[in-house]
Amino acid sequence: MIHSILLIAGASAIASTKPEQVHLALGRTPDTLTVEWVTQSEGKTPTIEWGEKPSLGHRANGNTRPFTQDVGRVWYTHVAEMTSLATNTMYYYRVGDGNEFSRVFNVTNRRKRNTGEPYRHILFGDMGTACAFTLCEACTQHSFYCNASTCSANRTDAGLISEHDADMFLHVGDFAYNLDDNDGTVGDQFFRNIEQVATRVPYMVSHGNHEDGAGALAHYMESFRLMPSNAVPALYNTTNGVTSNSMYFSWDHGLVHYIAMSTELWFGVSDGNTTLDTFVAWVKDDLEKANANRANVPWVIMHGHRSIYCSCDGDCHADARKVRKTMEPILFDYGVDFFINGHEHNYERMWPTYKDRSDQSNVNPRATIYVVTGAAGSPEMHEPFTYPQPSWSAFRSNSFSYTRMFVYNSSHIHWQQVQTDPTKFPGSDYG
Repeated sequence: MIHSILLIAGASAIASTKPEQVHLALGRTPDTLTVEWVTQSEGKTPTIEWGEKPSLGHRANGNTRPFTQDVGRVWYTHVAEMTSLATNTMYYYRVGDGNEFSRVFNVTNRRKRNTGEPYRHILFGDMGTACAFTLCEACTQHSFYCNASTCSANRTDAGLISEHDADMFLHVGDFAYNLDDNDGTVGDQFFRNIEQVATRVPYMVSHGNHEDGAGALAHYMESFRLMPSNAVPALYNTTNGVTSNSMYFSWDHGLVHYIAMSTELWFGVSDGNTTLDTFVAWVKDDLEKANANRANVPWVIMHGHRSIYCSCDGDCHADARKVRKTMEPILFDYGVDFFINGHEHNYERMWPTYKDRSDQSNVNPRATIYVVTGAAGSPEMHEPFTYPQPSWSAFRSNSFSYTRMFVYNSSHIHWQQVQTDPTKFPGSDYG
């Protein structure tokens, strides 16, 4: 039944130039925001209009790329940029081709917090099209449909849809389960579902293992080519052609320098030009620059998909050791404050840890704090902890959840984990 619904959803939009699947990202500079959207036919020149009033007033053209890797259809991604934006200012915007436009959305660019008020960053990983329990309470394991109509008909003061005051979302890999399933229509519905949040708050990402296969990787690269990529090399070649390289990149938001990385570089994913070696050289250079700017941006956070430290089972431990061998010395030597990942469908926060040792204190930490937050909800459901909790693991929870990170100043970050588990599952699911 679900399969048939998804085929109908894809087929019904084949001839349409109506914009859909709209999502935002932070731009390369604080005065820019980038928007990406999809149409099922090419249309005319991709266009974004924006302004401080609903009447808009500014206009810019974007660029279009065809996606040719789904059987039986060709569809199009469009990317355009809003420029010369003032900080702490709400902008209205819409996207289209000059003839047919989306509805008007709004976003506040780089919100300025009042004295004593923190920046609010929302972090999570591993969210499906179905089972997106963290998106809103109406999302279930029985349907791929959890869009704005679904969520608004139910409780709206819980889940990601309630985080409209956030400064940024960060999704650390594994999207839709999977972006290329059912000839890409599962991915289509994922972006329709998140449009209700990703048009109001910049939706930043890193690459996960469910985006490893040729088709899934092409979907990931094209669907998130709006990211503020500063990778070297700048381009990546997928089965859909050459596009911007979002396997690793970095940006600043407020007091935090973020570095996105693909842990899949350790597990054979490469186009022959972007490799583990190119990443290591690039990230050391990026960290040198970030450390030189600590007076202005004091926190450095790296994120990827697989763990560097985790304790749920042998699968997580084996992968973590492989990535850790390369990355732990780099994180320690450059003083990276946090490493955040998903992959394990649970939540685990480590003490500041180096070489399996920890002071068990978060006051003036002397090593990186590792956090697994991969419990946003997917068809793979819960992932139990089958190993005893080691001394460097501060807290573990096997329920669906997401993270709120409150950044107060150069010395204080407050961490919350918000449980979104509908608790409708047997105890055996939790381990």
